[in-house]
Amino acid sequence: MWIVIAAALLPVVLLFGYIWYKDIKQPEPMKWLLRALLYGACSTLLVVLLVAPMPEIEVTGPATAFLKAFLSAAMPEEAAKLLMLWLLLRKNPYFDERLDGIVYAACVGLGFAGLENIMYLVQGLADGTWVTTAITRAIFAVPGHFFFGTLMGYFFARAWFGTPGKKAWNMFLAWAVPVIAHGVYDGILFSMQTVDEWIAGVLFILFLVAFGRMRRSSVKAIKQLQDEDTNLQDEDTI
Repeated sequence: MWIVIAAALLPVVLLFGYIWYKDIKQPEPMKWLLRALLYGACSTLLVVLLVAPMPEIEVTGPATAFLKAFLSAAMPEEAAKLLMLWLLLRKNPYFDERLDGIVYAACVGLGFAGLENIMYLVQGLADGTWVTTAITRAIFAVPGHFFFGTLMGYFFARAWFGTPGKKAWNMFLAWAVPVIAHGVYDGILFSMQTVDEWIAGVLFILFLVAFGRMRRSSVKAIKQLQDEDTNLQDEDTI
């Protein structure tokens, strides 16, 4: 069991180290980052409570696949993560840079992914598929939640530090943009189970393109807020 838990958490640890390194000039206190991971794990449990009463959507084709992806996964999961991010940061005295929004949101996403990963791998342990599940989720699912968190943190920082007139809009985008990315991610994967093999192959290529685009958007968002924080610090020293 311990090796299963270690396999589930390894990609989380690696991506946690990556986002910590990106903020190494003025790193957040480790206790707050660990708290963000815990809040993310709590969001997983919150989603279970939200989704459990919902009727199961039978996937019969791409249309119902995307419907299930958005209603059963993307919308409730990103709402739960955004709620936990807000609860975490509303009285956090160390949330004083734009990049911090991405750092904390990414950690919340990783906390969600970590607990979700353990749940999937424990389930895979029962039917002997946990190794395959661990590999595929380490490559796609955990980084996916990291990318969704990066997008959420970008717009959350815009709402927190931007002009008051755009606060509500940016807070909405902090939920909507990750929902779109998450829904497309899951929608393509769910659709692959309902079509012929050659169409599934085409969809997988489309999935890889979308996944690559999310990765580039994540890197770009981190770089942009890093540059903005640096410029503001330079202005303060003048």
